Amino acid sequence: MKLSELKVNHVTAPLGFKITPLSFSWKVKDAGEAKRQKWARLCIFCEDNTVFDSGEDTSADSLDYQVDIGLLPRTRYTFSVEVMADNGESAKASSSFETGKMNENWTAKWITPDMDANTAAVLRKTFTVDHTDTARLYICGLGVYEVYINGQKAGKEFLAPGYHSYDFHLQTQVYDVSEYIKDGENTVMVWLADGWFRGRLGFDGGFTNLYGDKCYLIAELYVDNKLLIQTDDSWKSKESPVVFSNIYDGEIYDANVEDRLNSIDGWSGVILEAPEKCGELSDRYSLPIVKKETFNVVSMLNTPKNEDVLDFGQEITGWVEFDCELPKDIQIRLTASEIMQDNCFYNENYRTAKSEFIYRSNGKKAHVRPHFTFYGFRYMKVEYLDSKGSVINRYKEALKKTVFKAYHLRSDFDEIGSVQTGNKKVNKLFLNALWSQKGNFLDVPTDCPQRDERLGWTGDAQVFSETACYNMFMPAFYRKYLWDMRAEQSVLKGSVPNVVPRLKEGMVAEHGSCPWADAGVIIPWNVYLHYGSKTLLKECYPGMKAWVECERTKEEKIEGLHLIKDGFHFADWLSLDNPESGPFGATDPLYIASAYYYKCAKSVSKAAGILGYDEDERKFSKLASDIKEAVQDKYFDKDGLCVCHTQTGAAIAIEYGLIPEQDKDGIEAAALAERVKTNNNHLNTGFVGTSLLCPALTRTGNNEIAVTLLLNEDFPSWLYCVNLGATTIWERWNSVLEDGHINPEGMNSLNHYSYGSIVAWMYKDLCGLRPALPGFKKVVIEPHADKRLGYAKCVLNTSAGIYKSEWKYNEDGSVVYHIEVPFNAEAEFILDGKSQVLLTGTYDFSSATF
Repeated sequence: MKLSELKVNHVTAPLGFKITPLSFSWKVKDAGEAKRQKWARLCIFCEDNTVFDSGEDTSADSLDYQVDIGLLPRTRYTFSVEVMADNGESAKASSSFETGKMNENWTAKWITPDMDANTAAVLRKTFTVDHTDTARLYICGLGVYEVYINGQKAGKEFLAPGYHSYDFHLQTQVYDVSEYIKDGENTVMVWLADGWFRGRLGFDGGFTNLYGDKCYLIAELYVDNKLLIQTDDSWKSKESPVVFSNIYDGEIYDANVEDRLNSIDGWSGVILEAPEKCGELSDRYSLPIVKKETFNVVSMLNTPKNEDVLDFGQEITGWVEFDCELPKDIQIRLTASEIMQDNCFYNENYRTAKSEFIYRSNGKKAHVRPHFTFYGFRYMKVEYLDSKGSVINRYKEALKKTVFKAYHLRSDFDEIGSVQTGNKKVNKLFLNALWSQKGNFLDVPTDCPQRDERLGWTGDAQVFSETACYNMFMPAFYRKYLWDMRAEQSVLKGSVPNVVPRLKEGMVAEHGSCPWADAGVIIPWNVYLHYGSKTLLKECYPGMKAWVECERTKEEKIEGLHLIKDGFHFADWLSLDNPESGPFGATDPLYIASAYYYKCAKSVSKAAGILGYDEDERKFSKLASDIKEAVQDKYFDKDGLCVCHTQTGAAIAIEYGLIPEQDKDGIEAAALAERVKTNNNHLNTGFVGTSLLCPALTRTGNNEIAVTLLLNEDFPSWLYCVNLGATTIWERWNSVLEDGHINPEGMNSLNHYSYGSIVAWMYKDLCGLRPALPGFKKVVIEPHADKRLGYAKCVLNTSAGIYKSEWKYNEDGSVVYHIEVPFNAEAEFILDGKSQVLLTGTYDFSSATF
C-alpha cells in the first residue's frame, strides 16, 4: 500500500500559485487486500514547526481535504499524509508547497525599456552575491518573457506569464533560481516580447496594443529570503535578438544582435512606468507552458514545386528546433502548415497568419529555436535566404545534414485516460481527439492553434469539456480559465463572452450566445463531477449563478413563459441538416437555448445544494422546473414529440431530460433512430448535437446505431477524416474533400476539437464507466458491447484511483468483462438489466454466467 499524487489545489508541489482556499488531495495505490480508508491524517509544517495536524480523521476526503490556516507570503511548507486502511495496513508520504507574494506589497517598480516601443528589448541587471543557499525570483513580464541568469534560462516554462484577462489580474511567476546564482558577480537578463498582451489578435488583421502599447517588467530577487535586487531605474535595456515576434505571424531572430548583448557598452536605461489598463498583480493560476513531447522528422519531402518540406507525422502545437552553422547573414526560414495539397506545401487556411520562423546566422554554430510564439503544424517548409531575403538553393546539402526536432508545447497537465478497441481506425480517432486537446490547451482552451484566431471560444470548450476531463487531469487548467470567465462576467451583468479572455476590440459586444455562454455553468459542473472538489465548485459558483440570473433577467423582460425568446445564438453550429447554405443548423436556436437554460438552472440548483446554499437550491430548482414546463409546452406536441424534427432536437430532448410524461412509448427515441436511418445511417449534427447524439441513442436502447455512426467511413463521419490522414479533429466534417483539397467554403481548421466530444461516449457508454458520485468515489460501469468492434477497454486514473473496464467477444459469441476498482471506491456493474456492487478489487464476468 502506497500513497501517490499528493497535490495542493490539484497541483504537485506548487511554487507561487494561488493556493487559497487551501485544499489537499492524494491517492492510494497497490492496496493489496485493503478495501477502505479507516482514517487519514494530514500534517503541515513550516520549518520545524507544526502548523496543522488533523489527527486521525475518519471523515477525511482524499479528493478535497480543506484546511483553513493562515499562510505567510514567500514561505515554503511541507506536509505529510498518512492513511490507515480497514485491514490495518498504513502508508505515509510527504510533499511541499511554497507561497508566492500573496498580498505582500512589492518593493520593485514597474519598468519599461527607454527605447522605441516597437523594438523588442532585453533588460539587464548586474549584482553581487557573497553566498547563497536558496534564491527565488518573483516576476511578471508583459507581454511575454524569458529570464536568463548568467546565460542560463531560468525554469522550464515558456511564453510566461501566458494569456489571461490582463485588465483584471496580472499573474506573477516564482522561479527557484538557486542553481543559477554563483558567488561573486551575476547578471540577470529578461527578454521581453509582445505576446498576447500587445501583439496582433483577432480577425481581419486583428488588433494590436489591446492591453498596452509597451512591454513591461516587475521583479524581485530574494537570496536566502532577503531582498537582494528589484526592478528600478538602475536596470538597463538593449535591442533584443528577437527582432520581430507575433503569436500569429511567428518570429524573426537575428543572431548578430545576440552578439551585442554580451558587450557592456551600448545599453540604454529604463523608464519607471506601470501598465495603465491592467489589473493588480496576483499569484499565478496558470499552469506553466512546457515542452511535453518530442517528434523527429518522419519524412523529408521535395515537392513538384521543388519545395523542401519536413513531415513530423503528427499535427502538434509548439515549434521546431535545430542546430545551425551557416555563414554570417545567411537565413533559414521555416513556414508551418497542416496539410499538403497536390503533394505541395499549402497553408492558405491559416488566413493572414504568416506562421513563419526566420533565423539570421552570425556565422557561429548555434542551437536555434523560437522564443515568443508558437505554431500549429504537422509540416514545415524549409528555405534558405540570402542577406536580402531572396531564396537561395545552394544549402540543400546542409539541409540534409540538419537534425530538426519538433517540440509539443502545452500547459503542464498529463493524460489520465485511454480507450482502445479492436478497430484500428477507431483507435486513431481517439488519438486524434486526444491530440486536438493537447494542441489547443495552451493556457486557454482555444478553438485552433494555427490560424489568425487561437482564441478561447467558450462554445468549443463547453462541448468538449466532458471529454477533456476524461482524457486529462484538468482541474487546475480550468480553474484559471474559469477565473478569467468570472472576471469578464463581472462587467457584463453575468453574461459570458463568446471568447475568454474577451477581446476588448472587435468582439467587445459578443457575449451571451447559446451554447457558448453556457460554458459558465457546464464546464465547472463537469469539473466537479470528474474531480469531486467542493472547494473549486464553491469558487466557481458565483459565475455559474450569475449566468443563469443573467438569462432569467433578460427573458423575464419579455412577457411569457420561462424561455429564451430572443438574441443571437450559434446553436448547432456547422450542422449539416440545414437545407440553406451557411454554418447554422436547422434546429430552432431558441429551443436549444431554452434547453441549455434548463440544464444550467438545474446544475446551479444541484451545486447550491452541495454547497449548503439552501435558499438558492430551492430557487433554482423551481426555476428549472418552470423552464422545463415551458419548454415542453412550446416545443413538444400533444404526443410528447419535440417539434424540432432533427437529430439534434431529439438528442437534446433525451439527454437533457425534457421528454414529457405523455411520451410513454418512447416516440422521441424512435424518431431519433428513424432520423438516423433515413439519413442513410449517418449523422448530420453540429457542435451541439454531435456531443449528445450517440449518448442519446445508447440511452434509448439504440447502441447498435450509435456504433454504426462511429464506424461509418464515408462523409459525414469521424472515420472519413481518419481515412484522409487526419491526425487531429477537423473543424468541419469535410474540411478536406475526398480529393485531398481543402474545402472551398472556408473556415477550415484541421485542429479543432469539438467533434472529438464523441470520446466521452466511448468512455461512459461504450466502455460504460461514468461517475455515480463526484470524483469517481462511486461509479456505474455499464458497458455496451458490439461484436463489430471485437473488444473495447478503457483505463482511467480518476481522482479516486485507477479504474479499468474491458469487454471482449469470444469465438463462441459470448462476451467476457474485466473490471478493476481502486482503493476506497465502489462500482455498480450493470449488465442486461442486472446489477452487482463491486468493492475494491479485480473482477471477471461472462455474459453467459452473470
